[in-house]
Amino acid sequence: MLTPCIGLCRREEDVCVGCKRTLDEIIAWGKMTDDQRAAIMAELPQRPDPKPPEPIRPSRNPFKRRFS
Repeated sequence: MLTPCIGLCRREEDVCVGCKRTLDEIIAWGKMTDDQRAAIMAELPQRPDPKPPEPIRPSRNPFKRRFS
């Protein structure tokens, strides 16, 4: 089965950072026809990269601890 998965599976805003598929597309992928999968794969290079979350900044307050 044709797949754009590159093994970098992490979602940002319900879009995979590795393959740029939406969560709904990933869930339905196995039940799609080859033509449906090919249409999505042709569209993926034009999709914008998902925005990574902003890193947690350390607090300036010495009495406040942040846990990751």
